[in-house]
Amino acid sequence: MLATRFENKDIIAATDKCVMCGLCLPHCPTYSVTRNEAESPRGRIALVRALHEEKLSPSPALVDHLDQCLACMNCMSVCPAKVDYAKILDAGRDITGQQHTLRYRAARSLLLVTLGKTGIRKFMKSMLCIYHALEINRLVKKAAVRFPHLLRVATLIPRPHKTRFTVPSATARVPKERVALIESCAGDIFSDAALPAAETVLRALQFETVRFPQTHCCGALHQHNGDPRTARKLIQKFCDTFKDQDVDALVSLATGCASQIDRYPELLNSPLSAELAGCHKDICSFTVEHLERQALDFRPLPKKVFVHTPCTQRQIGSDTQVVEKLLHAIPEIRLEKLQDNSACCGAGGLNVLFQTEHADRLGQNIITEVVHSDAAYLVTPNIGCALHFRAQLSRMNAAVVVCHPIQLLAEQLIYSEHA
Repeated sequence: MLATRFENKDIIAATDKCVMCGLCLPHCPTYSVTRNEAESPRGRIALVRALHEEKLSPSPALVDHLDQCLACMNCMSVCPAKVDYAKILDAGRDITGQQHTLRYRAARSLLLVTLGKTGIRKFMKSMLCIYHALEINRLVKKAAVRFPHLLRVATLIPRPHKTRFTVPSATARVPKERVALIESCAGDIFSDAALPAAETVLRALQFETVRFPQTHCCGALHQHNGDPRTARKLIQKFCDTFKDQDVDALVSLATGCASQIDRYPELLNSPLSAELAGCHKDICSFTVEHLERQALDFRPLPKKVFVHTPCTQRQIGSDTQVVEKLLHAIPEIRLEKLQDNSACCGAGGLNVLFQTEHADRLGQNIITEVVHSDAAYLVTPNIGCALHFRAQLSRMNAAVVVCHPIQLLAEQLIYSEHA
Protein backbone atom coordinates (compact mmCIF):
# COMPACT_ATOMS: atom_id res chain seq x y z
CA MET A 1 0.00 0.00 0.00
CA LEU A 2 1.38 3.38 -0.98
CA ALA A 3 1.79 6.28 1.43
CA THR A 4 -0.87 8.96 1.92
CA ARG A 5 -1.13 11.86 -0.56
CA PHE A 6 0.45 14.22 1.97
CA GLU A 7 3.38 11.84 2.46
CA ASN A 8 3.73 11.44 -1.30
CA LYS A 9 3.99 15.20 -1.76
CA ASP A 10 6.50 15.41 1.09
CA ILE A 11 8.80 12.77 -0.41
CA ILE A 12 8.44 14.13 -3.94
CA ALA A 13 9.43 17.57 -2.64
CA ALA A 14 12.51 15.99 -1.01
CA THR A 15 13.49 14.30 -4.30
CA ASP A 16 13.04 17.61 -6.15
CA LYS A 17 16.15 18.94 -4.42
CA CYS A 18 18.35 16.43 -6.24
CA VAL A 19 19.75 18.11 -9.37
CA MET A 20 21.28 14.83 -10.61
CA CYS A 21 24.77 16.40 -10.69
CA GLY A 22 26.53 13.10 -9.95
CA LEU A 23 28.96 14.48 -7.35
CA CYS A 24 27.82 11.71 -5.02
CA LEU A 25 28.76 8.88 -7.39
CA PRO A 26 32.46 8.53 -6.40
CA HIS A 27 31.42 8.34 -2.74
CA CYS A 28 28.75 5.63 -3.13
CA PRO A 29 30.11 2.15 -2.24
CA THR A 30 27.52 0.17 -4.18
CA TYR A 31 27.94 2.28 -7.33
CA SER A 32 31.72 1.93 -7.11
CA VAL A 33 31.31 -1.85 -7.17
CA THR A 34 28.52 -2.25 -9.73
CA ARG A 35 28.81 0.90 -11.92
CA ASN A 36 25.03 0.58 -12.20
CA GLU A 37 23.12 3.88 -12.14
CA ALA A 38 20.26 2.21 -10.24
CA GLU A 39 22.79 1.40 -7.50
CA SER A 40 23.71 5.09 -7.08
CA PRO A 41 22.09 7.70 -4.81
CA ARG A 42 20.55 9.66 -7.69
CA GLY A 43 19.34 6.41 -9.26
CA ARG A 44 17.63 5.34 -6.05
CA ILE A 45 16.16 8.83 -5.59
CA ALA A 46 14.61 8.55 -9.07
CA LEU A 47 13.20 5.11 -8.21
CA VAL A 48 11.64 6.30 -4.94
CA ARG A 49 10.12 9.32 -6.69
CA ALA A 50 8.61 7.08 -9.36
CA LEU A 51 7.16 4.84 -6.64
CA HIS A 52 5.53 7.80 -4.91
CA GLU A 53 4.21 9.14 -8.20
CA GLU A 54 2.88 5.61 -8.89
CA LYS A 55 4.77 5.47 -12.18
CA LEU A 56 6.56 2.29 -11.06
CA SER A 57 5.45 -0.69 -9.05
CA PRO A 58 7.79 -2.27 -6.46
CA SER A 59 9.26 -5.03 -8.66
CA PRO A 60 11.84 -7.51 -7.29
CA ALA A 61 14.65 -5.70 -9.17
CA LEU A 62 13.61 -2.31 -7.78
CA VAL A 63 13.38 -3.73 -4.25
CA ASP A 64 16.89 -5.14 -4.60
CA HIS A 65 18.29 -1.76 -5.67
CA LEU A 66 16.89 -0.13 -2.52
CA ASP A 67 17.87 -3.00 -0.24
CA GLN A 68 21.46 -3.02 -1.41
CA CYS A 69 21.99 0.57 -0.29
CA LEU A 70 24.21 0.51 2.81
CA ALA A 71 22.72 3.73 4.20
CA CYS A 72 26.27 5.00 4.74
CA MET A 73 25.00 8.51 3.85
CA ASN A 74 28.36 9.45 2.32
CA CYS A 75 26.32 10.99 -0.49
CA MET A 76 24.64 13.40 1.95
CA SER A 77 28.00 14.66 3.20
CA VAL A 78 29.07 15.77 -0.30
CA CYS A 79 25.70 16.83 -1.73
CA PRO A 80 25.75 20.56 -2.66
CA ALA A 81 21.92 20.66 -2.63
CA LYS A 82 21.70 19.08 0.86
CA VAL A 83 19.26 16.40 -0.31
CA ASP A 84 17.78 14.44 2.63
CA TYR A 85 18.70 11.04 1.19
CA ALA A 86 18.07 9.26 4.51
CA LYS A 87 14.45 10.37 4.50
CA ILE A 88 14.01 9.37 0.85
CA LEU A 89 15.57 5.94 1.34
CA ASP A 90 13.45 5.22 4.43
CA ALA A 91 10.33 6.17 2.47
CA GLY A 92 11.27 3.85 -0.39
CA ARG A 93 11.90 0.92 1.90
CA ASP A 94 8.64 1.61 3.69
CA ILE A 95 6.73 1.12 0.43
CA THR A 96 8.67 -1.97 -0.66
CA GLY A 97 8.84 -3.62 2.77
CA GLN A 98 6.11 -6.16 1.99
CA GLN A 99 7.45 -7.07 -1.46
CA HIS A 100 10.15 -9.45 -0.21
CA THR A 101 9.78 -13.20 -0.03
CA LEU A 102 7.98 -14.61 2.99
CA ARG A 103 11.24 -16.20 4.16
CA TYR A 104 13.10 -12.88 3.99
CA ARG A 105 10.34 -10.97 5.79
CA ALA A 106 10.11 -13.63 8.50
CA ALA A 107 13.88 -13.60 9.10
CA ARG A 108 14.02 -9.79 9.17
CA SER A 109 11.02 -9.50 11.48
CA LEU A 110 12.46 -12.09 13.86
CA LEU A 111 15.76 -10.24 14.01
CA LEU A 112 14.14 -6.84 14.58
CA VAL A 113 11.83 -8.19 17.29
CA THR A 114 14.80 -9.87 18.98
CA LEU A 115 16.79 -6.64 19.03
CA GLY A 116 13.84 -4.50 20.06
CA LYS A 117 12.62 -6.47 23.08
CA THR A 118 14.61 -6.70 26.32
CA GLY A 119 13.06 -10.02 27.38
CA ILE A 120 13.91 -11.69 24.07
CA ARG A 121 17.45 -10.30 24.20
CA LYS A 122 17.92 -11.81 27.66
CA PHE A 123 16.70 -15.16 26.34
CA MET A 124 19.09 -14.94 23.38
CA LYS A 125 22.01 -14.13 25.70
CA SER A 126 21.21 -17.28 27.68
CA MET A 127 21.03 -19.34 24.49
CA LEU A 128 24.41 -17.97 23.37
CA CYS A 129 25.96 -18.97 26.70
CA ILE A 130 24.66 -22.52 26.15
CA TYR A 131 25.86 -22.39 22.52
CA HIS A 132 29.42 -21.68 23.62
CA ALA A 133 29.38 -23.90 26.73
CA LEU A 134 28.41 -26.95 24.65
CA GLU A 135 30.99 -26.08 21.94
CA ILE A 136 28.25 -26.04 19.32
CA ASN A 137 30.42 -23.54 17.44
CA ARG A 138 32.88 -26.33 16.60
CA LEU A 139 30.10 -28.56 15.28
CA VAL A 140 28.79 -25.75 13.08
CA LYS A 141 32.27 -25.13 11.64
CA LYS A 142 32.63 -28.84 10.83
CA ALA A 143 29.23 -28.87 9.17
CA ALA A 144 30.28 -25.81 7.17
CA VAL A 145 32.52 -28.06 5.06
CA ARG A 146 29.32 -29.46 3.56
CA PHE A 147 27.11 -26.40 4.07
CA PRO A 148 29.40 -23.35 3.53
CA HIS A 149 26.74 -20.77 4.51
CA LEU A 150 26.90 -22.12 8.09
CA LEU A 151 30.43 -20.76 8.44
CA ARG A 152 29.10 -17.20 8.18
CA VAL A 153 26.57 -17.98 10.93
CA ALA A 154 29.29 -19.40 13.18
CA THR A 155 31.73 -16.53 12.69
CA LEU A 156 29.09 -13.85 13.24
CA ILE A 157 28.46 -15.21 16.74
CA PRO A 158 31.43 -14.07 18.87
CA ARG A 159 32.23 -15.49 22.27
CA PRO A 160 31.18 -13.29 25.21
CA HIS A 161 34.18 -11.11 26.01
CA LYS A 162 35.97 -11.80 29.28
CA THR A 163 36.58 -8.42 30.83
CA ARG A 164 40.24 -7.80 31.69
CA PHE A 165 39.58 -4.70 33.76
CA THR A 166 37.59 -3.86 36.86
CA VAL A 167 34.93 -1.21 37.26
CA PRO A 168 35.95 1.19 40.05
CA SER A 169 33.46 2.00 42.74
CA ALA A 170 31.27 5.03 42.10
CA THR A 171 31.62 5.98 45.75
CA ALA A 172 35.42 6.26 45.64
CA ARG A 173 35.14 10.00 44.99
CA VAL A 174 32.46 12.62 44.81
CA PRO A 175 31.21 12.39 41.21
CA LYS A 176 31.07 15.42 38.92
CA GLU A 177 27.89 14.46 37.09
CA ARG A 178 25.57 11.52 36.52
CA VAL A 179 25.96 9.97 33.07
CA ALA A 180 23.57 7.45 31.50
CA LEU A 181 25.24 4.94 29.17
CA ILE A 182 23.34 3.50 26.21
CA GLU A 183 24.50 0.12 24.98
CA SER A 184 23.55 -1.07 21.51
CA CYS A 185 21.05 -3.91 21.29
CA ALA A 186 23.57 -6.11 19.45
CA GLY A 187 26.23 -5.29 22.06
CA ASP A 188 23.76 -6.29 24.77
CA ILE A 189 23.08 -9.69 23.16
CA PHE A 190 26.73 -10.51 22.53
CA SER A 191 27.91 -9.24 25.95
CA ASP A 192 30.22 -6.76 24.29
CA ALA A 193 32.94 -5.30 26.54
CA ALA A 194 32.28 -1.67 25.55
CA LEU A 195 29.81 -1.04 28.39
CA PRO A 196 32.04 -2.07 31.35
CA ALA A 197 34.97 -0.38 29.60
CA ALA A 198 33.08 2.90 29.37
CA GLU A 199 32.09 2.61 33.03
CA THR A 200 35.72 2.08 33.98
CA VAL A 201 37.01 5.14 32.12
CA LEU A 202 34.18 7.50 33.07
CA ARG A 203 34.30 6.60 36.74
CA ALA A 204 38.04 7.20 36.69
CA LEU A 205 37.14 10.64 35.33
CA GLN A 206 34.92 11.05 38.41
CA PHE A 207 31.54 10.56 36.75
CA GLU A 208 28.77 8.52 38.27
CA THR A 209 27.57 6.12 35.59
CA VAL A 210 24.20 4.43 35.25
CA ARG A 211 23.08 2.00 32.60
CA PHE A 212 20.22 3.53 30.66
CA PRO A 213 17.23 1.17 31.03
CA GLN A 214 17.16 -0.82 27.79
CA THR A 215 13.40 -1.38 27.90
CA HIS A 216 13.30 -0.41 24.24
CA CYS A 217 15.93 0.01 21.55
CA CYS A 218 16.59 3.32 19.76
CA GLY A 219 14.74 2.15 16.63
CA ALA A 220 17.59 2.66 14.16
CA LEU A 221 17.35 -0.71 12.42
CA HIS A 222 13.57 -0.52 12.19
CA GLN A 223 13.80 3.02 10.78
CA HIS A 224 16.17 1.98 8.00
CA ASN A 225 14.64 -1.41 7.17
CA GLY A 226 11.13 -0.60 6.04
CA ASP A 227 9.34 -0.31 9.39
CA PRO A 228 9.25 3.39 10.32
CA ARG A 229 5.98 2.96 12.24
CA THR A 230 7.55 0.56 14.73
CA ALA A 231 10.63 2.80 14.82
CA ARG A 232 8.45 5.77 15.81
CA LYS A 233 6.86 3.76 18.63
CA LEU A 234 10.30 2.72 19.89
CA ILE A 235 11.54 6.31 19.73
CA GLN A 236 8.53 7.48 21.76
CA LYS A 237 9.10 4.78 24.38
CA PHE A 238 12.81 5.51 24.47
CA CYS A 239 12.10 9.21 25.07
CA ASP A 240 9.49 8.40 27.74
CA THR A 241 12.06 6.24 29.56
CA PHE A 242 14.58 9.09 29.45
CA LYS A 243 12.00 11.43 30.99
CA ASP A 244 12.18 9.50 34.28
CA GLN A 245 15.99 9.53 34.50
CA ASP A 246 17.85 12.04 36.67
CA VAL A 247 21.00 12.36 34.54
CA ASP A 248 23.21 15.18 33.30
CA ALA A 249 24.31 13.55 30.05
CA LEU A 250 23.31 10.71 27.77
CA VAL A 251 26.24 8.84 26.22
CA SER A 252 25.89 6.19 23.50
CA LEU A 253 28.45 3.47 22.86
CA ALA A 254 27.68 2.66 19.22
CA THR A 255 27.77 5.24 16.44
CA GLY A 256 24.71 3.65 14.81
CA CYS A 257 22.64 4.46 17.91
CA ALA A 258 24.27 7.90 18.12
CA SER A 259 23.25 8.73 14.56
CA GLN A 260 19.64 7.70 15.24
CA ILE A 261 19.37 9.64 18.52
CA ASP A 262 20.71 12.78 16.85
CA ARG A 263 17.86 12.47 14.31
CA TYR A 264 15.16 12.18 16.97
CA PRO A 265 13.91 15.79 16.67
CA GLU A 266 13.10 15.27 12.97
CA LEU A 267 11.66 11.78 13.51
CA LEU A 268 9.51 12.70 16.51
CA ASN A 269 8.35 16.29 16.82
CA SER A 270 8.34 16.76 20.59
CA PRO A 271 10.27 18.86 23.14
CA LEU A 272 11.45 15.67 24.83
CA SER A 273 13.10 14.28 21.69
CA ALA A 274 14.93 17.59 21.20
CA GLU A 275 16.02 17.61 24.85
CA LEU A 276 17.31 14.06 24.59
CA ALA A 277 19.27 14.78 21.41
CA GLY A 278 20.63 17.98 22.96
CA CYS A 279 22.24 16.24 25.95
CA HIS A 280 23.51 13.27 23.92
CA LYS A 281 27.10 12.52 22.90
CA ASP A 282 28.95 9.48 21.66
CA ILE A 283 31.41 7.90 24.11
CA CYS A 284 34.57 8.80 22.17
CA SER A 285 33.74 12.51 21.88
CA PHE A 286 32.58 12.69 25.50
CA THR A 287 35.73 11.00 26.82
CA VAL A 288 38.13 13.09 24.71
CA GLU A 289 36.47 16.27 25.93
CA HIS A 290 36.98 15.33 29.58
CA LEU A 291 40.45 13.82 29.16
CA GLU A 292 41.55 17.29 28.04
CA ARG A 293 40.40 18.62 31.43
CA GLN A 294 41.62 15.76 33.61
CA ALA A 295 44.56 13.61 32.58
CA LEU A 296 44.58 9.90 33.40
CA ASP A 297 47.54 7.52 33.43
CA PHE A 298 47.75 4.65 30.98
CA ARG A 299 50.16 1.76 30.54
CA PRO A 300 52.26 1.85 27.35
CA LEU A 301 51.03 -0.23 24.41
CA PRO A 302 53.89 -0.54 21.88
CA LYS A 303 51.72 -2.21 19.22
CA LYS A 304 50.20 -1.25 15.89
CA VAL A 305 46.50 -0.39 16.05
CA PHE A 306 44.41 0.18 12.94
CA VAL A 307 41.65 2.78 13.37
CA HIS A 308 38.44 2.31 11.41
CA THR A 309 36.09 5.28 10.98
CA PRO A 310 32.54 3.96 10.43
CA CYS A 311 30.15 5.80 8.14
CA THR A 312 27.92 6.59 11.13
CA GLN A 313 30.83 8.45 12.76
CA ARG A 314 30.62 10.96 9.95
CA GLN A 315 26.82 11.08 10.18
CA ILE A 316 26.82 12.22 13.81
CA GLY A 317 28.89 15.25 12.88
CA SER A 318 31.64 14.57 15.39
CA ASP A 319 35.34 14.95 14.65
CA THR A 320 36.36 12.07 12.39
CA GLN A 321 39.75 12.14 14.16
CA VAL A 322 38.13 11.61 17.57
CA VAL A 323 39.21 7.97 17.93
CA GLU A 324 42.83 8.85 17.21
CA LYS A 325 42.65 11.69 19.74
CA LEU A 326 41.21 9.27 22.29
CA LEU A 327 43.85 6.58 21.81
CA HIS A 328 46.79 9.00 21.66
CA ALA A 329 46.39 9.10 25.45
CA ILE A 330 48.04 5.65 25.50
CA PRO A 331 51.86 5.90 25.51
CA GLU A 332 53.85 4.24 22.70
CA ILE A 333 50.74 3.22 20.76
CA ARG A 334 51.26 3.03 16.97
CA LEU A 335 48.07 4.27 15.37
CA GLU A 336 47.51 3.61 11.68
CA LYS A 337 44.66 4.79 9.49
CA LEU A 338 43.31 2.31 6.99
CA GLN A 339 44.10 3.23 3.38
CA ASP A 340 40.44 2.59 2.52
CA ASN A 341 39.17 4.33 5.66
CA SER A 342 36.69 6.60 3.89
CA ALA A 343 34.94 3.69 2.18
CA CYS A 344 32.02 1.76 3.67
CA CYS A 345 33.01 -1.66 5.05
CA GLY A 346 29.75 -3.22 3.82
CA ALA A 347 28.19 -4.01 7.19
CA GLY A 348 25.54 -1.23 7.09
CA GLY A 349 22.37 -2.12 8.98
CA LEU A 350 21.26 -5.68 8.20
CA ASN A 351 23.34 -5.92 5.02
CA VAL A 352 25.94 -8.05 6.77
CA LEU A 353 23.22 -10.73 7.05
CA PHE A 354 21.03 -10.17 4.00
CA GLN A 355 23.49 -8.76 1.42
CA THR A 356 26.42 -10.98 2.31
CA GLU A 357 28.26 -10.93 -1.03
CA HIS A 358 28.23 -7.13 -1.16
CA ALA A 359 29.25 -6.89 2.48
CA ASP A 360 32.24 -9.20 2.08
CA ARG A 361 33.34 -7.60 -1.18
CA LEU A 362 33.22 -4.07 0.21
CA GLY A 363 35.13 -5.03 3.34
CA GLN A 364 37.79 -7.03 1.53
CA ASN A 365 40.31 -4.19 1.10
CA ILE A 366 40.24 -3.43 4.81
CA ILE A 367 40.64 -7.05 5.81
CA THR A 368 43.47 -7.64 3.34
CA GLU A 369 45.37 -4.62 4.62
CA VAL A 370 44.96 -5.67 8.25
CA VAL A 371 45.91 -9.31 7.65
CA HIS A 372 49.06 -8.39 5.71
CA SER A 373 50.32 -6.08 8.44
CA ASP A 374 51.75 -6.61 11.90
CA ALA A 375 48.70 -5.00 13.52
CA ALA A 376 47.57 -6.35 16.88
CA TYR A 377 44.24 -4.49 16.99
CA LEU A 378 41.54 -3.13 14.72
CA VAL A 379 39.32 -0.65 16.57
CA THR A 380 35.93 0.66 15.50
CA PRO A 381 33.17 2.42 17.48
CA ASN A 382 30.38 0.66 15.54
CA ILE A 383 29.14 -2.75 16.70
CA GLY A 384 27.94 -3.80 13.22
CA CYS A 385 31.32 -3.07 11.65
CA ALA A 386 33.05 -4.87 14.53
CA LEU A 387 30.97 -8.05 14.06
CA HIS A 388 31.59 -7.92 10.31
CA PHE A 389 35.38 -7.58 10.78
CA ARG A 390 35.53 -10.31 13.43
CA ALA A 391 33.66 -12.71 11.16
CA GLN A 392 35.94 -12.08 8.19
CA LEU A 393 39.14 -12.28 10.26
CA SER A 394 37.90 -15.43 11.97
CA ARG A 395 37.34 -17.15 8.63
CA MET A 396 40.95 -16.29 7.76
CA ASN A 397 42.26 -17.41 11.20
CA ALA A 398 43.87 -13.99 11.67
CA ALA A 399 45.06 -13.16 15.19
CA VAL A 400 43.87 -9.55 15.21
CA VAL A 401 41.73 -8.30 18.09
CA VAL A 402 38.70 -6.27 16.98
CA CYS A 403 37.31 -4.03 19.70
CA HIS A 404 35.74 -0.70 20.58
CA PRO A 405 38.35 2.05 21.18
CA ILE A 406 37.01 2.69 24.70
CA GLN A 407 37.76 -0.95 25.51
CA LEU A 408 41.41 -0.55 24.53
CA LEU A 409 41.63 2.62 26.63
CA ALA A 410 40.13 0.87 29.68
CA GLU A 411 42.49 -2.08 29.39
CA GLN A 412 45.51 0.24 29.55
CA LEU A 413 44.14 2.46 32.31
CA ILE A 414 46.14 2.75 35.53
CA TYR A 415 43.42 3.40 38.07
CA SER A 416 44.04 4.81 41.51
CA GLU A 417 41.24 5.00 44.10
CA HIS A 418 42.89 8.06 45.67
CA ALA A 419 43.91 9.90 42.52
